[in-house]
Amino acid sequence: MDLLNLPRLDKFSIKKSFDRAARSYDRAAILQTEVLSRLLARLEYIRHNPGAVIDIGCGTGKGIAGLQKKYPRSKIVGLDLAFSMLQASKKQVGFLRRKRLVNSDMENMPFADGSFDLLFSNLALEWVNDIGATFKEFYRIGRPGSLLMFATFGPGTLKELRESWSRIDQIPHVHQFIDMHDIGDAMMASGFQQPVVDAEIIRLEYQEFRQVFDDLKNTGAINADKGRGRGLMTPAKLKRLESYYRQLGYEQGKFIASYEVLYGHAWLP
Repeated sequence: MDLLNLPRLDKFSIKKSFDRAARSYDRAAILQTEVLSRLLARLEYIRHNPGAVIDIGCGTGKGIAGLQKKYPRSKIVGLDLAFSMLQASKKQVGFLRRKRLVNSDMENMPFADGSFDLLFSNLALEWVNDIGATFKEFYRIGRPGSLLMFATFGPGTLKELRESWSRIDQIPHVHQFIDMHDIGDAMMASGFQQPVVDAEIIRLEYQEFRQVFDDLKNTGAINADKGRGRGLMTPAKLKRLESYYRQLGYEQGKFIASYEVLYGHAWLP
């Protein structure tokens, strides 16, 4: 299966889910906040003085706040597919003159060529249908010498949940995330230079099995695969799923949810 160029995700469902999750997102997004912190920390090791910065998939605006703190003289733009997320971000970033919020899809952004010096994206690229075309769009809006810095999820993400579902049926219940080597190749093919991609595994622990689903729902991370099942989760099916999950992701009295986080950066020539 070619995961690099396959319209496998239902964008309407993604937008609807994140709109619905805007109020609960910050309370549940422990992982997303931690990855954001690690991604911002990586900028400390790179010499760059951007005049214009864009946070692509900005969510509730924590990334915008972090970027403005690091680059106080820069113009910061936040872009997100979900309008309710942008409304929530206003509380985070205020209405200061040097910040702008844009409601749009990152696969087709309403900016002129060469608009930004820093392209920043935290855990949003996993929601695109065509990673190659998306990187080309990133390249288009970047100025010569601009920096791309991002984090996204790799194929080891939610492996316990994916494998548990596979013992029940063959319907996609968890996204098929893109491998780090394919992401590096896609950056190169889009024109970026000196791409670097590395990965780490972050494991979340839960007391109750249901909490795994609650976190996903409250952060908007639904199953948006176009081939997903449309039926309701019955109590019997949930019980079977938990039984398999205990075999695959239960350690020392805790349910484990693994996330493979990929970090990448590259430069426009």
